[in-house]
Amino acid sequence: MRLDRRMIVDAMLGLARDEPHTRITFKRLGEALGVDATAMYRHFRNKDELTRAALDRITGWATDAGRASSGSWRQRLETHLMRTAELALEYPSIGAEGAIIDPVGPGDTSAVEFMLEMLAESGLRDAELLRAYAAISGFALSQSSALAHDVLRNPTAARDGSEPWISTFGSINLTEYPLVNEHRDALLAMDGMTVYRAGISAILDAVEMRQAAARPVA
Repeated sequence: MRLDRRMIVDAMLGLARDEPHTRITFKRLGEALGVDATAMYRHFRNKDELTRAALDRITGWATDAGRASSGSWRQRLETHLMRTAELALEYPSIGAEGAIIDPVGPGDTSAVEFMLEMLAESGLRDAELLRAYAAISGFALSQSSALAHDVLRNPTAARDGSEPWISTFGSINLTEYPLVNEHRDALLAMDGMTVYRAGISAILDAVEMRQAAARPVA
């Protein structure tokens, strides 16, 4: 079999999906492909470079979902952002690296372009456009990576973002923390995907409110 970069990335994605609680090594990839692990180094300098290529692939998929969707700029952007989290959970050993490894590829660049397009369609320009992009991109990458980490470190974790955001307050006397005490049950019922959606909504709500305030009064 003649290996190429695409085949290796395909194999890494397959392992990440099928072995969600394992960090993929060149040795494991070699076993899956039926080749010696050293064959990977003919195509990728190291594991980080391969991870970048895999991240770039799933980032492109999330962007394709946004572009294929319909509706307002917000609805299309939300589709892209929700798909980002879903893919991080589907391929956790790859998604977990999203907050610290920059893919630097066509998929990643298309994601940046799409987010800027949608935010520009909302009416943002210049510094405000870039500030909104930074907020939404940074939150989506860090939180989707955190969701993927939950799956990686916990073999019993569901791959739908339903792991608790706060699992327990332990033996702390909550009467000393009145607001936490008041909302204790709701806080403990909150899961990771709820937090993700709330963050996305808060940022996009701010964009819409800023644009509404900027419109001239008739």
